[in-house]
Amino acid sequence: MLDATNLPIAFENTRLRPLSELDADAYAAGTKDEAVRRFAHLPEPDYTPESVRRMIREEVATGLSSGTLAVLALGDAETDRFVGSLVLFDVSPEAAEVGFWIHPDARGDGHARRGLELASRFARSSGLRTLTARTLPENKVSQHCLTTAGFREAGRSVGVTPAGQREELFHYQRDLVPTAQWPLVTERLQLRLHETGDVTWLHNLYSQPDVARYLLDEPWTMDVTRDKLTERLSKTDLDGEADALALVIEHEGNAIGDVALWLTDKEYRQGEIGWVLDPAHGGQGFASEAVRAVLALGFDHYHLHRITAQMDARNSASAALANRVGLRLEAHHVQDWFSKGEWTDTLIYARLASEHMSQ
Repeated sequence: MLDATNLPIAFENTRLRPLSELDADAYAAGTKDEAVRRFAHLPEPDYTPESVRRMIREEVATGLSSGTLAVLALGDAETDRFVGSLVLFDVSPEAAEVGFWIHPDARGDGHARRGLELASRFARSSGLRTLTARTLPENKVSQHCLTTAGFREAGRSVGVTPAGQREELFHYQRDLVPTAQWPLVTERLQLRLHETGDVTWLHNLYSQPDVARYLLDEPWTMDVTRDKLTERLSKTDLDGEADALALVIEHEGNAIGDVALWLTDKEYRQGEIGWVLDPAHGGQGFASEAVRAVLALGFDHYHLHRITAQMDARNSASAALANRVGLRLEAHHVQDWFSKGEWTDTLIYARLASEHMSQ
């Protein structure tokens, strides 16, 4: 069941909180919008401020109290202004369905995507394992919001909407609980999933010119960092919807870098690994320790057949690390990648499961 004591929660400039009677005027006005009326599948044909306040006092309060229904508000994190609504319904001990709509005055600001991420975190903190959603085939905006928030398309069928209409619907699903256990603990490190509060240290790391020198990206701005973090928040399981795992490297409680593992061929169990360590913590073997742990996770837990690593050939530190952790140099491609105004070489390292087993 849903646990309302976990509210409110915020992500960047969006807050997910209980619906308040102070939201009634904005809620009722938003439901008059043509797109909301077409796509939100609201159970009532018409809403007035009075009917919204009554709904909040009765159905909404009862649902939150019992944990079986959460009709929530999306608010601007700074002003708390109502920007939309999000509802979790058909709640079971394992799963719930999510629906959402954005007030026309607040569209284009990313509140839907962030709201879906907050809904996933609220559901996960309540003990749910799966979040589902349905949308009409022509609602491309909703489909884009769902996929960028880590949902995957799970099928199509004709079904009954919350408004009681039979429609062809696209079904989406997000798995909330990864199959591996976190944090992954090594001798000196903890490897954990990304959290919404990681934006500051990520920006401090990836905004350094020396760090970005051999990466494909320019040094990150704060806006780029927020977008990158949003992507990483959905990368929680190699066998989940993102086919990827993004982990933070922590030493003595401090984030010092990250390591990622992602599938390049799901059917034949092949993956790729990448890593970045803050230069301030270099020379102590932290990156090697983290990469060895993730390689073992890839082979032992996810049963990968092969893991590769690609890097700029000028990045001698990463090449040395690849050798130390048992990756084998397979190729040196000459001037195969045009990066930051010049042609660069690429080194390809790899390791097979059979090599890992014989170690």
